[in-house]
Amino acid sequence: MVKSYDRLSLHEGMALDLPYREGNGVLTRDVARPVRHAATLVGAPVWTQTPLANLTVLDFDGAGDYLECDAADTADLDFTTGDYSLAVWVNWTAGAISQIVLGRYAIDVDGWETYLTKIGAAESLTQRHHHASLAPDRTGCYSLGWVPGQWWLLGITRSGAYPLHYRNGVPLTMTYDVGGLLDPDSCNRDLVIGCRFSKDTNWYKGQMWRPRIWSRSLSAFEMSMLFEMERSFFGV
Repeated sequence: MVKSYDRLSLHEGMALDLPYREGNGVLTRDVARPVRHAATLVGAPVWTQTPLANLTVLDFDGAGDYLECDAADTADLDFTTGDYSLAVWVNWTAGAISQIVLGRYAIDVDGWETYLTKIGAAESLTQRHHHASLAPDRTGCYSLGWVPGQWWLLGITRSGAYPLHYRNGVPLTMTYDVGGLLDPDSCNRDLVIGCRFSKDTNWYKGQMWRPRIWSRSLSAFEMSMLFEMERSFFGV
């Protein structure tokens, strides 16, 4: 018996799921329920097939490629006090500046963001909350070891002030700002994938597959299960 999408326990609380099934065009559509979003491809992210599984991914050039979803259509991703989780497969190419993976935010004002950075030998993933109503006006946490040039399942779970990062289904050692991450202020902005909230820098460079967002905190078992279900697509 084949279960429908919303009967799979892992999909409980799924708020965004972009599997990149289209393979062409300038729109990629969300398959999560009950709200359905559509993301617009800006610049020219290239529809690409992986050699191992012939899976459709998007290839970003790091010079203007990104995806956007309208603020009005992503109000369910306005996380403040509640739990959330993120997962996306990334194969990034490091550059001189931080690269936004996902975000719905404005710096020091409101919302949340996720980005990759290489500084010297340190290759890090950062999750940051913005809150103009609080002091300080931004708080964050990071993990290390995000080596460019290979596929990783990037996962983040947030419940309270101390989110966890997962790489290939394994929880990582975390570094937090003092007191952890404060609740982000409510945000009415576009969801961006692959660029800064202002859509003019911090471009993601490399390949990416299936950004997903949940309105709950996934368990460690669920993160591990997600990796085991999909690792064969990328030979990891």
